[in-house]
Amino acid sequence: MIRLLAAHRGTAALLALLTLTASLLVAGVPRALEASLDESAATMLRTSPPLTTALTVVLESTYSSDVPDGVEKVTQANDLWRAALPPNVRSVLDHTARFGYRTAWLQISATRHRYVSLAWANDVAPQIRYVAGKAPGPSDSPKRFEIALATEPAAAFDLKLGDTIEFEGYQGVITGLWEPLTPGGTFWNSYHSGMSEVVKRRPPLSEETDLFITALADGNALAKGKMDRLYNWTYQVNPTAITARNARDVLDGVADAGREVAGGPRSVSVATGLPIQGMGTSLVTGLDQLIKEFLDRLATTRALMAVLLGGLAVACFGTIALAVRLLGSRAHGSLTLMRARGGSLRQITVVGGGAIALAVAPAALVGAGLSLLVPGPSLPILLAGPVALAVAAIAYGCVQTARAHRQPIAESRDDVVTRRPSPRRIALEVLIVLLAAGGVQLLRTRGLGDDPFMMVVPPLLTVAAALVALRVYPFPLRLLLRLAARRRDAAPYLGVAMAARAATGATLPVLTLLPALAICAYGSVTADGLATAQRLAAWQQVGAEIRVQRSEGFPADLIERIRRTPGVEQVVPAAVGQTNAEVGFTGRDTAVVAVDLDAYRKLMAGSPLDIPRPAAGGALVSSDLAAMSSFDITWPERMTVQPKGKIASLPGVDNASGLALIVLPAQPKYTNTLLVNGDAEAVRKAVPAGTVVRTVEDALAEITSVPLVSSLVTGLRVVTLSLAAYALAAVAIMLVSGAAERARALTLLHAIGLTRRQAKGMTVLEIGPVLVLAVLAGLALGLGLPTLLGDGIDLSAYAGLPFGDYPIDPVTPALLAGGVAVVALAGVYLGGSRAKSR
Repeated sequence: MIRLLAAHRGTAALLALLTLTASLLVAGVPRALEASLDESAATMLRTSPPLTTALTVVLESTYSSDVPDGVEKVTQANDLWRAALPPNVRSVLDHTARFGYRTAWLQISATRHRYVSLAWANDVAPQIRYVAGKAPGPSDSPKRFEIALATEPAAAFDLKLGDTIEFEGYQGVITGLWEPLTPGGTFWNSYHSGMSEVVKRRPPLSEETDLFITALADGNALAKGKMDRLYNWTYQVNPTAITARNARDVLDGVADAGREVAGGPRSVSVATGLPIQGMGTSLVTGLDQLIKEFLDRLATTRALMAVLLGGLAVACFGTIALAVRLLGSRAHGSLTLMRARGGSLRQITVVGGGAIALAVAPAALVGAGLSLLVPGPSLPILLAGPVALAVAAIAYGCVQTARAHRQPIAESRDDVVTRRPSPRRIALEVLIVLLAAGGVQLLRTRGLGDDPFMMVVPPLLTVAAALVALRVYPFPLRLLLRLAARRRDAAPYLGVAMAARAATGATLPVLTLLPALAICAYGSVTADGLATAQRLAAWQQVGAEIRVQRSEGFPADLIERIRRTPGVEQVVPAAVGQTNAEVGFTGRDTAVVAVDLDAYRKLMAGSPLDIPRPAAGGALVSSDLAAMSSFDITWPERMTVQPKGKIASLPGVDNASGLALIVLPAQPKYTNTLLVNGDAEAVRKAVPAGTVVRTVEDALAEITSVPLVSSLVTGLRVVTLSLAAYALAAVAIMLVSGAAERARALTLLHAIGLTRRQAKGMTVLEIGPVLVLAVLAGLALGLGLPTLLGDGIDLSAYAGLPFGDYPIDPVTPALLAGGVAVVALAGVYLGGSRAKSR
């Protein structure tokens, strides 16, 4: 075996190189993808509001007779609640302890629209600094408390140190005034929002604003009071603890935790620690919704990569099989001699298969080892790809060796006698085509999901297309042969005749080239389509090249100054309100936009957005409002709206949550948004501080900045280029495989006057039909895969809008496939013949 391998070390090195790179790809790409999935989950949790990702146990004293009566009990309950959570949830929590309780909002006596709440939290004291007085102490009466206020609320309510606040039969004596050590940080904006400032709320259909402040009180005094209290224990998730592998278990654990906290059979008394039937407790979290969204994106990503990696595996194995067959043909003479000298079929198979194993097995192990250098989790299942490739290559080599040497000195020429396909082979091909057709139908209706069969449908479809192409291939070849026979020059006819002779051996090359080029085209179409959709989504989010927003509004002189700024081309003022707009007497929230649609259409000329035409003498409204002859609104001013047309959406307005939409004529005095074309930096310099300037490029960066999105696009590009490279390698092996026989034939033809140029042309005509067949069929299938797969692979979560709402550009995949064909044909032509001309 070693001598046989050494005698053909060039071919063996090629086989080893193909195996190594294939093993590296099929193990390294999924590993990198898993790393990006984990990073995406961590980024999602890190950038979400902390209370959204946390699990908060809430206990309402109103509905429970078993509540903690002091700080010590609340602290013990924190450990008890943590222990009551399912293990798959506890494992992803950090070690921070954050708990506390507060009263309901109590109206301050002798005032209207002013409320106070008393609160205690275990983590507040280290985050504040007393500027006057001291921290609240114990209470000498259940109706009287020492309290401390932040300086801003105290000043807003005109309260000073030593003042007494009366609220619904209780009294609060101000013993301290404090300031936050880090104002505006996550601690105050998320965990204790509103504690250090005045909270303002305007009830619906009310013209008065309610003011709310929070006062700190002693924990034990507050717990022993008679007021209703709301207890909370917050458990924060470690962002790096949730991965693509455990997200599903964590989601199930959160559901179990919600049931247990709400009173399941394993609930725990927060006062005594004894198992009881819970009452008045609930689990508040947004973690389950975040994980569901992540799992949806995860399923889509894995489904798409399964399609691409399936195609890559087919191409890799096909190319490796071509190299195995090349090595077998090179070693055929030696093995035939061994067989003629009495070697058994088993011995010949062991020698031939062993030589292939010596080339393939170490290369697969090295490729798998190199894949460990790719950043990502170490998953044993990722080694299955290299092992499967190596085993398949060795098995194919053994079968080919056994078939070629079943009988001693049984030489035959498959290119002279056309063999009819056996019934078994025809049945197998029909089965593959039927499975592919049925799988496509199931894929369009059910999606990929986690079904292994669904994941192999796209690669199976490419193989089925290759089999159909092979059955169709002889017919255009015969037509081409007839056309070549009419020429006086014999070289074209000889070249096509050589292609016809080689047709019997074209099965494996076509089964390699067509899937590779089809998945290559599909990956290119998907990557380009995704980039196009992301840019379109960015335009739709911003609504113009540059969007400028200012809560105080834009006076006319400021708008004019911005319009005259060098670098600013066009400015369209707009008034935009997206929340708390009252429609009629129902108080329904709606999005209201007042803009000159004619000017807006001119501004957006040449952009990918379509701006509706204005309605004559009225407003454009959502379909659910269009049936009304008129209705009143209170924003931007009280007016009567008369619907004159329908509108579903408007760029820059987010009404995806079901809000109604009203587009009014321009209201200049209420302008709070400018839609601008020009230089973004010039605009930023021209606007006052606090103005929000957002560009299409900013929105696009937000859409593409998610680690999973960039990794998905990178994976698409890597797999696409790898498939193109393997397609070229397959063509090169095809050329080399027939080089010896081609050289003998051309040597004889040179003797009767064939020139080198004609010899190269004949070689192109020999290889060209198979190559053109695979390129055209693969390109057609690759461009058709998005339509064939339908909604089976939905990339809307990555695109930022429904994926597929735009024409897919076939230029890039066509150029890629054409480039592969041109490079391959150029290589065939330049190395067309090794025989010397006269």
